[in-house]
Amino acid sequence: MVNGQMVNELVARKSSFFGLFHHLVYTPTNSRITDYARYYGHIVRDELRDLFSLEDDKFVQRLSKLTTYEEAVNGNVLVEGHISADKQFVSLRLYLYEQIDYRPASKTYFLQGDAAQQAVRVFKL
Repeated sequence: MVNGQMVNELVARKSSFFGLFHHLVYTPTNSRITDYARYYGHIVRDELRDLFSLEDDKFVQRLSKLTTYEEAVNGNVLVEGHISADKQFVSLRLYLYEQIDYRPASKTYFLQGDAAQQAVRVFKL
């Protein structure tokens, strides 16, 4: 996950108000990054686990073929990450609810441009 440090050349940590506050910025468009969390039910658990086990390029290809997922109020599947205000950058990571906590179940995917737009559409970000 993007955790306040510069993960790569696409994300930078900026400070404001005399260095008292910090936020993340998608550097190509200078767009502010915020976090999100989407919960899904057990019905799509295996499908999401399969999706998030794919390599980067196959992950993007599969996203382009998917329809949207419907959220569940108390779902046991969590997709969490970050999104830029202009929706040109998205990070995604899958968590599964096991033993009274959500545990990471995938690596973090960093998407930009059209791939980010596909993620926005599929996960309703």
